[in-house]
Amino acid sequence: MEDLISAIKKVLEQVDVVLGWARSEAAGVAAPAFFHTPAEAEGAIFDSTCVHNLAVHLPRLADKKAGIVAKGCDARSIAQLIAEGIIKRERVTVIGVACPGVIDVKKAWRCFGFGKRVSDSGGQVAMEGKTVKREEILLRKCRGCREAGPVIRDVTVGEVGKAPAAPADPAGIRKRFAAMSFAERRQFWQDQFSRCIRCYACREACPLCFCRDVCTMQAHEPGWSGGATNSSQSWMAQLVRISHMAGRCTGCEECERACPVGIPLMLLLEEQNAVVEELFGYRAGSGTEAKTPFLTFDVNNDSWEQER
Repeated sequence: MEDLISAIKKVLEQVDVVLGWARSEAAGVAAPAFFHTPAEAEGAIFDSTCVHNLAVHLPRLADKKAGIVAKGCDARSIAQLIAEGIIKRERVTVIGVACPGVIDVKKAWRCFGFGKRVSDSGGQVAMEGKTVKREEILLRKCRGCREAGPVIRDVTVGEVGKAPAAPADPAGIRKRFAAMSFAERRQFWQDQFSRCIRCYACREACPLCFCRDVCTMQAHEPGWSGGATNSSQSWMAQLVRISHMAGRCTGCEECERACPVGIPLMLLLEEQNAVVEELFGYRAGSGTEAKTPFLTFDVNNDSWEQER
């Protein structure tokens, strides 16, 4: 961990704040932390409990110079924010870290108990003598990770290698969903969205949902959706949000992880991402220069061209 702490201290010489993780004594796992001084940086950690995508904080720090510790999925969100002009490249310093794959903290708590300190090494996640294989409690996004190395980084900590090897869909949810008819899928989402409590945790956790003050999920004008927590209203609110993510979702899965009722939001977003990639050859977060095709699409010619 010394390399990470040293890197943060060095970056702090050039920026106002560095975003990273520190150990939460209450929860026993990593929690987001803002480091302003070298003394604060002594508490920095990086392990498989560092699940949060810290890029969500960058739009609020647009007037400051910021450093950020970033996994591969976090770095894609940072690249997309830069590509869309939400943050300036010269105002952010990215400390890229080698990611072993992050775990489902809720599963860890079920295995070990809430508040127990979780540690991991050699492919094992442990707490007070109890161990479980890391791959058994990896988050779903890590199982389908296409690159563990940060696409954008100014400093690298650790040896950036391949994504963790693990079964891509152990629960079979993607396979079952793909086998559904259109009517079955409609009923599936009606059932899922009937559980939505309109807490907007999905929006708050998403780095690319940055227009929170004027969000159509809550706006009275034009009133795309009401405030009721029934399946019809929740369905409309979620579909508006998801359509706004077309060509922009980097697959960090924070929306699904943050959902308190466990709605599998990434099923819709992954389908949408696949269509965008198939039609336009574009994957959000792949670089800082490319623009989402929905900003450059020429409807008159039914074609699109990347801005240079």
